[in-house]
Amino acid sequence: MSPLAERLVADLRARPRHFAELVEAHDAVAWRDFLRAWGEVRGLPALGRDDDGRYVYSEGASAACSSG
Repeated sequence: MSPLAERLVADLRARPRHFAELVEAHDAVAWRDFLRAWGEVRGLPALGRDDDGRYVYSEGASAACSSG
């Protein structure tokens, strides 16, 4: 996993976030690089969403719970 993808995962472990919040938190990163890292994160089975539509990262989440 790329360093940026690892930072995105760390952000989501800290608290649930909307996609726009992640973009704003990493606005100094080139868009292409951000999207590449986000693609890595999107493929992780531990990625899911809460009832408010925010992305969450939970090691215990199953692939069936992840959506995006």
